[in-house]
Amino acid sequence: MTTTMRTFLFVGVLGGFTTFSSFGLDTFTLGHGGEHEAAVWNVIGQVSLGVGGVWLGYYLGLAAR
Repeated sequence: MTTTMRTFLFVGVLGGFTTFSSFGLDTFTLGHGGEHEAAVWNVIGQVSLGVGGVWLGYYLGLAAR
């Protein structure tokens, strides 16, 4: 396995799993603790900021051409 492939696997793929697991655990913990509104806002905020970040990065990438 090349260094590039290993970096992609460990940082990209496995890093994404741990980030998503943290998001899921935080949301579950809020909901399980009775803070349903906070759990819903956590999902809405995380997804909105994530998609917004992708959009911004795409837009800035196009502007840099």
